[in-house]
Amino acid sequence: MENELAENTIKNYRVTLNQLSQWLQDNTVEYLNKNDLIKFKQFLKAKQYKVDTINHKIDTINIFLTWQHKDDMKLKMLRQQSNSHRASINQNEYRRLLKHSSGELNLFILTIGNTGLRISEVCRLKKRDLYQKNVIVNNKGKTRIIGIPGFVKKKLKTFVALKNDDAVIFGKTQSHYRQALKRCATKAMVDKTKVYPHSLRHYFAKQFIADGGDSTELQQMLGHASIQTTTIYTHLDSDELSRKFKQIKNL
Repeated sequence: MENELAENTIKNYRVTLNQLSQWLQDNTVEYLNKNDLIKFKQFLKAKQYKVDTINHKIDTINIFLTWQHKDDMKLKMLRQQSNSHRASINQNEYRRLLKHSSGELNLFILTIGNTGLRISEVCRLKKRDLYQKNVIVNNKGKTRIIGIPGFVKKKLKTFVALKNDDAVIFGKTQSHYRQALKRCATKAMVDKTKVYPHSLRHYFAKQFIADGGDSTELQQMLGHASIQTTTIYTHLDSDELSRKFKQIKNL
């Protein structure tokens, strides 16, 4: 809160710290020490969380320890063999999702697919943003400027025509849109494990690079602090790699 982080970020920190607190109570730990933290780390591994999830929890605990001036108790992150990432949709699947969606969900898909916004960011867009040349986005303590393509703006303006200027464009919960995307995936015959709001953001990134965009420009557009994060977004899956190799003709 002191660092003015996003509400969802703070919420996620609380979840981990409450989990640690409950574990300490269950194991009757009165005074926290490094050995107990290591045991909690082993507890997380035993629960078979993904490595990324455990490392995120460790990072949260380490931030808390720094705030408590107890850097000597910090935990080490788990090592990963590679920068694994969830599968994301390709262009054909994206178009099928658009074809089999309508109304608000269609606009939701279209907006993220053409701006690369996070779900938390797109759910904060307001009607008045549609009448600005650029939209200021605040997230994770950082500010960036994005533009909404004209054809998307036109559709969104029609959708919110009867709302007041301060009205949120996509006013339902994030959970609602996640579930709606899964239902749409079934209709569009797209693997449901690949269809979630962030996969639309990945699709935007891949298409930007495929259309000749620059990775450093993409980094700014997505709001990444590190170019390494951006390269994960543009990672090709096995099918995409296969198609790329088939296109090669070096004579």
